[in-house]
Amino acid sequence: MAQISAQKLVETGAAPVMTNASTGGDSFTNTGSEALLLKNSSGSAVTVTLKSRNTAPVIDGYGTVSKPDTAITVPANGIAIAGPFPQRAYNDPATSRLSLTYTSSGATSVAVIALK
Repeated sequence: MAQISAQKLVETGAAPVMTNASTGGDSFTNTGSEALLLKNSSGSAVTVTLKSRNTAPVIDGYGTVSKPDTAITVPANGIAIAGPFPQRAYNDPATSRLSLTYTSSGATSVAVIALK
């Protein structure tokens, strides 16, 4: 699992550097102010799954609620943008990192964009 560094978005724009998706998945430090830019260069859709870490939180007034993993579909030869991601829902408590996996990594690339 590769660790991807966030790239800063600035007022004058940015040309994000895309990283090839790792076969075993990737992770990034999630401060709650990042977005994912996902690119699929294959002829079939790719699903990117974000691992939920707090799958059954107890919310005052609601009780236990379900927070499943999040699946993002990146269309064939297309892009997808997602985020930001709540830390409590996605971060590994030991590392403060969010983990993601791919149904196919061969033609998939990713960039983490810091929004703040």
